[in-house]
Amino acid sequence: MPGSRPRTALALALLVTGAVAVGGATTHAPARPAHAAAPAVATRRAATAKQLPPGPGRELVERGCLACHSAMLITQQRKDSTGWEKTVQQMEKWGGGARPEERATLMDYLRRHFAAGAK
Repeated sequence: MPGSRPRTALALALLVTGAVAVGGATTHAPARPAHAAAPAVATRRAATAKQLPPGPGRELVERGCLACHSAMLITQQRKDSTGWEKTVQQMEKWGGGARPEERATLMDYLRRHFAAGAK
């Protein structure tokens, strides 16, 4: 039936962000367990965990972020401090992220390596 298939760009955006369309509204899919495979998106060569910069917080990103996201999703981000704060808060609402006592280390790592002016 014409018009019943989702548009490719919207479908890809929903897949990449982990969101799902339900009854016209978009919501985030439940967190996958750490052992579940992340969806494969072959639009670019994916970054791997090996490409994450070393330092305090890297293991938190590997454990807390890579359980649901590819390393590319993190390495391509260039958010300011407020942007990372909002992202981490949203991930925490969805059941991901770091434990409260690890949060400062995670935020420092993300800001240091993946901020707007970071190299």
